[in-house]
Amino acid sequence: MSEIVTIEPPQDRPVTLEEARQQLRLDTHDEDMLLAIHLDAAQAELEWLADLRVCPQTLAMVLDAWPDEITVPVRPVTIAAITYTATSGATVSLPEADYVARARHGFMRIRPAAGKSWPELAPDGQITITLSAGFAEDHPNLEISRAAVLVKTASLFENREGASCLAFDTLVNQLAARWV
Repeated sequence: MSEIVTIEPPQDRPVTLEEARQQLRLDTHDEDMLLAIHLDAAQAELEWLADLRVCPQTLAMVLDAWPDEITVPVRPVTIAAITYTATSGATVSLPEADYVARARHGFMRIRPAAGKSWPELAPDGQITITLSAGFAEDHPNLEISRAAVLVKTASLFENREGASCLAFDTLVNQLAARWV
């Protein structure tokens, strides 16, 4: 069983209030609080539906045991560190040479390097994988994510009773991981 926790939350939104105001053609700041709530809701829905983290942030994935292969259930990520509780009770860093991390089918997979095996854990030990998550500024999916947040925010703002948004659904489908 694994759990993902946020260590350092994102510092910014992928879409600013000003960009959302332009999308909606709003000239005043009267409804900024509502607009901010809709921006956050749109981003959260996008991230949940597409297993994404749009903005740069630091996460930790905590495991109770070593599986044969670890699949990180969010993307995009890079591995910052892997630590575990050794049989001595000490927290130990796993050297990068002891594991291989590769993105397959959109998700990061981690397994022992050739000729290596996972180290033994203490009886109540844990594995903590520290992850750098979020799109780089030049990643093409960042712009698709921004467009999805914008159209969903506009839909939430203009259709306050909760109408569906086909443009958002289409953009989410473009970002969804493809399992082959």
